[in-house]
Amino acid sequence: METELNITLPEWAFLDGNSHLGDTLENRIILQHIQSYTIMEMLVVVDDNNIILNPEMKTKEFIHTSIFEELEKHLLVVHFSLASAIELDWIIDRAIEFYKLYLDWDDASLIIEETSKDN
Repeated sequence: METELNITLPEWAFLDGNSHLGDTLENRIILQHIQSYTIMEMLVVVDDNNIILNPEMKTKEFIHTSIFEELEKHLLVVHFSLASAIELDWIIDRAIEFYKLYLDWDDASLIIEETSKDN
């Protein structure tokens, strides 16, 4: 019996730098909006972070409240995009929403993992 293969790409994808060359992204979190070819990096901002960026790069800071009720400051940095300026603002806002949901999912996964170890 033949099955159909759905090769539709999702709206968002995390880029993985692991290959035969090692972890070329060095655990950096890179998110791509597939339709606009927008490549963004998500950085955690800690008081002593010294983040040096090209001043022409578009950025946006945001706060995420973890499921542990901790406030986490983040910085989204746009590395590349084919979107117009208006579209890019919309994409950035959607990327932040998507990433916050990812962070919640990741936190919940940690809780489930810890709970299963205790049982």
